[in-house]
Amino acid sequence: MDRQQQVFESIKSLGVEPIEGNGIVVQFMDPSVSPNVTSFLFLSASFYILQICKNELILVQPNSNGMAIATKLKKNTEVLRIDFSTIKKISVEDHGINYQITISSDDGDINLTAQRKELSVLRSSGAITAESMWPTDNWHAKNIDATLKKLEELSPTNQ
Repeated sequence: MDRQQQVFESIKSLGVEPIEGNGIVVQFMDPSVSPNVTSFLFLSASFYILQICKNELILVQPNSNGMAIATKLKKNTEVLRIDFSTIKKISVEDHGINYQITISSDDGDINLTAQRKELSVLRSSGAITAESMWPTDNWHAKNIDATLKKLEELSPTNQ
């Protein structure tokens, strides 16, 4: 079983119906500090998997510290669930070497940053989601285009 499939199976065990190929690695973005500076200064900043499921988005922390490859979810992890019916708007903006994802829901805004696929081989998203010892083949890069497109389609303002 490949590493993405292992993570996918772990997500399914949470009682959700994840959509294959629609999960990426993200970080929460501090609106007052550049995400590039934050990533540089705090290499141990927590990474999360943003997974699109049948009826909801979920954010869950993989079992990886620093640059360790994620194959499972962190034990006793909290899951942030965002039901599609509560979503007011989702925007995806190009932010240089990252994408900024803003999810506006009934509970407020969530600002996330996702690393671009073109540089993932050199960055933490590639290392965390590597399918082998080398991050040249990583599921974050494989999934990001489809995931970002699907996120934009989920936004009620784009329907």
